[in-house]
Amino acid sequence: MNTLNEVRRSIDELDQKLIALLAERQQLVEQAGRLKPRGDIQAVAAPERVLQVIAGRRRQAAEAGLSPDVAEAVWRAMIEAFIRLETEINQAE
Repeated sequence: MNTLNEVRRSIDELDQKLIALLAERQQLVEQAGRLKPRGDIQAVAAPERVLQVIAGRRRQAAEAGLSPDVAEAVWRAMIEAFIRLETEINQAE
């Protein structure tokens, strides 16, 4: 049986991996921001793409045993933050 400290240590290790993956995702978002027409807020926000991504992640979550509601909440927060970043990059280029 694991202790609380062992579980927390495992969570911290997993968080480090997630940070590395998010950094990789950010690089791709930055590339996308540079590829989209400059100043095109609609292209950056891509609401149809957001809906597509959310639906796909909900499906993947259910298949993996993760609550689809948790996955959706995490992805919506992540997408919102990355859209803000992508908007800055898109307008600066």
